Amino acid sequence: MKGQKAFVVWSAALFCAVIFYACTESPFDGTVAPAPTKITGRVDLLDTFNDEKGVYVWLSGLNLGTYTDSTGAFSLELPKNVSKDLNGTFTLYFYVANYNLNTAEIVIRNGQFLFGFGALTAQGRIKDTIKMFKILDIKTIVDPPIVRRSYAGPIDMLVTLQAIVDSVAVIFPKSVGGLVGGIFFRHLQTGQIFIDIPDVGADTRETVMIGREPRSRRQVFQLDGTNFRELFLPPGRYHVIPFFFVAHENLPRELLLSLGEHVEEPTTDYLKIPFRREDGQFQVIE
Repeated sequence: MKGQKAFVVWSAALFCAVIFYACTESPFDGTVAPAPTKITGRVDLLDTFNDEKGVYVWLSGLNLGTYTDSTGAFSLELPKNVSKDLNGTFTLYFYVANYNLNTAEIVIRNGQFLFGFGALTAQGRIKDTIKMFKILDIKTIVDPPIVRRSYAGPIDMLVTLQAIVDSVAVIFPKSVGGLVGGIFFRHLQTGQIFIDIPDVGADTRETVMIGREPRSRRQVFQLDGTNFRELFLPPGRYHVIPFFFVAHENLPRELLLSLGEHVEEPTTDYLKIPFRREDGQFQVIE
């Protein structure tokens, strides 16, 4: 009888264990926790915008990336083919170019997230809301803001930068004579991108320290090849975006490259870098 009773108790314990691990049920609130291959969290941008969408969330080592939704929520899932031998502590980065770079430490054991360790709760959620504040204010204007397609005069683009805290290093690639080295034009109706590079062969990278006093940098462009540059803008409304980078001391280059192979060059990949800025407004009419 004792042997039979012990067998029944052992069987019951085994059954409970199977149910527990199959459901990953929390013993505290009865809810079913996510599988240890997926983590979630929330980001709060400390600014005047009521929209947290577009923060880039990137996990080092595995090169996994995702974006926050309009509420700041995100989820990140390990690929099914991740090695079961993968172990270690990895850094989760939260990135918007003109905001402070934030991080969280994530532990992986045997190819799965280790809940309850590092920055993760027992349910696989980042313990604290990730706070990010703006470090650089960016405002671009175009003058004249509206031109006819036949307009042959110069058009001025001016970008004004102002650090919110201390100072910020800004890098202007292909800058010649203290000007902006490139301009992007996004057609708002079609989404088509046009790029104007004043000196394609320039191999310069000028670094400028921006403080609390606003500093401006300009570039002049003309339509339809008037200045021998191949800029042909069809009629429509445009957002005008200057080409530059905001330096971050601990930003991995791999994070940038995960956004696009040519993200560091004046190509459409550059526009995949998340910014919170005031783009220039420009319109071409018939």
